[in-house]
Amino acid sequence: MITRRSFLSHTAVFTAAASLGSTLPFVAQAANPALALHGPPVGPSVVLSYIANKGLLSDFTEKVDFSVYKSPDVLRAGFVSGDWKLAGTPSYVAANLANKGLPVKMLNIMTWGMLYVLSYDGSVKSPADLAGEKIGMFFRNDMPDLVFGRVMEQTGLTEGKDYSLHYVSTPFEALQLLLSGRIKHCVLPEPAATAGMVKGKKMGKSIHRSIDLASEWASVTGGEGRFPMAGMMVHDDLLNAQPELIEGFHKACITGTEWVKANPKEAAAVASESITLPAPVIAKSIPHTHLTAERAKDIQSELEQFYSILAEKNPSIIGGKLPNADFYL
Repeated sequence: MITRRSFLSHTAVFTAAASLGSTLPFVAQAANPALALHGPPVGPSVVLSYIANKGLLSDFTEKVDFSVYKSPDVLRAGFVSGDWKLAGTPSYVAANLANKGLPVKMLNIMTWGMLYVLSYDGSVKSPADLAGEKIGMFFRNDMPDLVFGRVMEQTGLTEGKDYSLHYVSTPFEALQLLLSGRIKHCVLPEPAATAGMVKGKKMGKSIHRSIDLASEWASVTGGEGRFPMAGMMVHDDLLNAQPELIEGFHKACITGTEWVKANPKEAAAVASESITLPAPVIAKSIPHTHLTAERAKDIQSELEQFYSILAEKNPSIIGGKLPNADFYL
């Protein structure tokens, strides 16, 4: 079952404000090096689970221990303390920490966005269809809110005038509003969107995945329908000590991503050993997570564009400026 406790612990991990992430701290043992791998419950962490369980890093370490973290607040503390060296993170969090003086860099992007508008109204197919409506929203003035608001602006709709937002603190609260019928539409990340649709069906409610905000992002940038939502952040200590490990890890991300996308049921079975969400929910969420493994330096301009757009209304989200060029590995 999807309980409130497990949902709160394991849903918003790649969309939380400046504090979410998974970790890959390096345990320096010359004779028997090991990686302790931590991550969120679905999305890119399904790839991390595959990497850990299928020995994709055997050329660089003899042991990989994968576990799911429970407290999203530990990301900043882990990097500030120096205990964490490689972490899954919302992309803007890495920029924020780098601009605050922490020696971190962006290795890659592992999802091109996993934010959706869910609706009871099957006729809602585009942002324009939300004119005059109230939409549930979490993390006010943070990435989900900023992305949705910019898409709506591009459609010609202004919040407070053409539509309204009902703000709550977490995706779980937003989903509860939707399931209770108090709102008709709601912005949710994966896996919350998939979990909500599954639970809604069990309750006899017809909830539609109406709008993919990643696809709609093309209207904002004039480019592809995607945005660099989350990826892996590296501490300079690990990068300088073992550059070959970092290169090997990125290659494992590529291999793992392709396997997970091609084998969602098998990938969910592997991940469910560590992730406390039902394997069917994990499997159903994978196609909607827009998994990728793009090297940050190869998409630097796209990352900078994304950061700049987010910073238009909230400069502090990236620490007030774009990161230096060497931030992008």
